[in-house]
Amino acid sequence: MKIGKVVGKVWAERKVESLRGCRLLLVQPTNSHLQAVSKIIVAADPKNTAGVGDLIVYVTSTDAIQAFDHDFVPVNASVVQLIDSID
Repeated sequence: MKIGKVVGKVWAERKVESLRGCRLLLVQPTNSHLQAVSKIIVAADPKNTAGVGDLIVYVTSTDAIQAFDHDFVPVNASVVQLIDSID
């Protein structure tokens, strides 16, 4: 699991059927001190829980696919949780 901050949204005119209704978000990966650690990525938000400005936990690779309820979804990153605070 990784930490990131939602910095924007992606709008897609066409999506595969398994992504219909799922938001695509621009996420700035950060460390625990909220400093940027790499380039901005696109992450799927299968539960539509995050918005711009939210601090989130996201997963990548095979874990990103498992964040969805269906069998196969072509994603490399998915939002799995909102973060309230980091101590």
